[in-house]
Amino acid sequence: MGQHADRFRSRLDRHKSAKSRKGQPREKKATDKRERYYHCYDEPDYVRITIDINFIRNIVECAMAQNRTVSMRKFLYDRGLKIYYRTIKRGSGYLYLKNIRQFCKIFNIDLNELEQKGIILNPRLHPVDMHSKEFIKLKSHVLNEGRIAFLKQSVGILNYSNQDPVLLRYFTDIVKKLRGNITGPYLATHALAINAIPALARALDASGLSSGRKTKTNPSLDLLLKEGSELFKYHIRATLTEEGWCSLSIQHHSARFEIAWGRSVDITDKLSRDQIEELRGITKELGKRKIPIKSVKDPEIRKIIGQNPPRSFDQEVALLIHVHKEKQLHEGFPTRVHLSKEDRITAFWEIHFTRPDLVDLIHDEYGMLPSTWKARRLERLYETYVKYRGRRLTDEEIQEVRKVKEENPPKITAEWISKKMQELFPDVEWGGDLERIRRLLGRKESE
Repeated sequence: MGQHADRFRSRLDRHKSAKSRKGQPREKKATDKRERYYHCYDEPDYVRITIDINFIRNIVECAMAQNRTVSMRKFLYDRGLKIYYRTIKRGSGYLYLKNIRQFCKIFNIDLNELEQKGIILNPRLHPVDMHSKEFIKLKSHVLNEGRIAFLKQSVGILNYSNQDPVLLRYFTDIVKKLRGNITGPYLATHALAINAIPALARALDASGLSSGRKTKTNPSLDLLLKEGSELFKYHIRATLTEEGWCSLSIQHHSARFEIAWGRSVDITDKLSRDQIEELRGITKELGKRKIPIKSVKDPEIRKIIGQNPPRSFDQEVALLIHVHKEKQLHEGFPTRVHLSKEDRITAFWEIHFTRPDLVDLIHDEYGMLPSTWKARRLERLYETYVKYRGRRLTDEEIQEVRKVKEENPPKITAEWISKKMQELFPDVEWGGDLERIRRLLGRKESE
């Protein structure tokens, strides 16, 4: 345990000192006090902004009076601002941020003034406080089940998907507290999905949670997720709900409980061509793309996998070890390797809690997000576990445990999805359509 604790303490120190880490300038932005906020002027030039036209008109008319100019059209056209002439005449409309920058430069207007005086009418979320509790919570959810992607010239998509409508409600409420809006929910392939305002995608990207596949970008935890903090507890709770699982089983007539979570990381670029070919050969031999780690015999490949855990996972475990050092928590470990259709190699890492005192610790200190399907299942299985643990079970008690497990399956049911959609998103027209939900989520009628 000693050498593992030292290794994770070293990684914890690197998490705390990430501001000085080279090659990750984006993470510095969210932790630098001078750049705590994501402003409207941090947005790309092509972004559309709706502003108060009266403010623009007043600025133009004051400048015209100073120049003793009568024709607004000539005044603005001479300065390359013909788009403003048309916008003022319409009385409303959007402008591209590059046009607003140009206007502010010509008339010597501080861009901060637009935010401070409420001149920006849409979107109204700027400045985004990247240190706020809501933003850090959003970051945790997006790290787990979200997607940040490029749209045209820059980051412009923020998507969250899960099969539990309760989790989509958590995401929606956080976005709204950040003064953002959402589109959806809608039924995607094998999941429910929801989109948030693109500006939040760009703010997340600026904070260090880069766009693209997280297995490849391998993001770090936010530096504000300090050990023992309420935000850290929320992060672990959300991660257990979105990336974790629990199980109740019978072994040698005794009740056994397990809580776990895991993450994946792309290690393709760490491997040689020969090593990739070796892994490809193992997948062909076993007839499946996901292979258990024990089937990888090459010590060099095993070493590379062991030295490259998912960064956020590694930091989560390090923080837990640091917070609960009296419990002597063990480290996470790789369990399987996946060869994608694009020939990318990812390693999946997990951490399991099975010791009774650790099961109690994770349940009592963290648990899962309340009201979700997984939280409901966790509580029912854990209650049964506590009732029967520590002794040999009778055949009748074993049957009772099996009954509880059958009544609380891990897979969320279409009925639950429909019920919660109608409760939490009553305006969604397909919420009560069980057949449609089953079809798009690939469920049988009994599921």
